[in-house]
Amino acid sequence: MMNNYEYVYTASYIIHNLATLLIVIASIILVTKKRTLSTILILIGSVLIFILGIGTIFIGALAGQYDTDMFLKLNAISNIASGLAYLMFCLGLLLFVFIDFKKAVPKNEFLD
Repeated sequence: MMNNYEYVYTASYIIHNLATLLIVIASIILVTKKRTLSTILILIGSVLIFILGIGTIFIGALAGQYDTDMFLKLNAISNIASGLAYLMFCLGLLLFVFIDFKKAVPKNEFLD
């Protein structure tokens, strides 16, 4: 049985950060098409999520040089910051759905 799962964690970080990068790109496109408070919150939230996702890798490596308590403190702070970034993204998305998004006139009554 394998005892070293480092490559699995590395792959998960790569997949997660790649997906987050795609969300940032989609957010940039959304802001260029419709610049409102909601789309700006979506963009800021997605950029912060991406930065914190990359930063988590470095925080883990940096905190590994210290004791367990320091690692847990840095990890907790990182998790709170990530949660706030996700909250900002979700708030922007909710505002966009309820305020900015207008239902288009149906082109086909069968599909409506």
